[in-house]
Amino acid sequence: YQMLSRRLYVVELLSPAGDIRKLKTAFAFGADAAYMGLPKFSLRANAKNIDLNQREELIKVKNQFNNKKLYCAMNIIFHEDQLSDLREQARELKDWPFDAFIVTDIGAMDIIKNELPNAEVHLSTQASCINSSAAKVYQRLGFSRVILGREASIEDIKKIKQAAPDLEIETFVHGAMCMA
Repeated sequence: YQMLSRRLYVVELLSPAGDIRKLKTAFAFGADAAYMGLPKFSLRANAKNIDLNQREELIKVKNQFNNKKLYCAMNIIFHEDQLSDLREQARELKDWPFDAFIVTDIGAMDIIKNELPNAEVHLSTQASCINSSAAKVYQRLGFSRVILGREASIEDIKKIKQAAPDLEIETFVHGAMCMA
């Protein structure tokens, strides 16, 4: 937690997980949250993703690591012929232990919200949101968190947060392809 300008900000350490083993490792070594992709819908296609028959195992891990969050990355840009697959899979995901879905495609966000009305949706960094005007539009569309584009400077982040104080802001601080 950090107090800035009389506001309390929560800092969440988020880690990629990929598979169950990496998820357990991330949680055991202090990550507050982790994200993993689904086959077909994740840009981490070459990384090991969660298998669609591992729901029960994911539930056990979430119960084992109480108060940890798990996000589902569905961050591809969907082609027209993928939308029916997304609708079908979204219905199946209602009983999965995901705390939020990370999406890039606004159409995917709409489908997720229609199929899972109580789902929390985060805007992926792939959408390259780096200004307060865009952040406020995404918030009005129903995104609860914006994962800023990697180009956002510290000054940009401050201005975005000031302009949209109720919007959760996520930013990369280190990664395989980026470092800030």
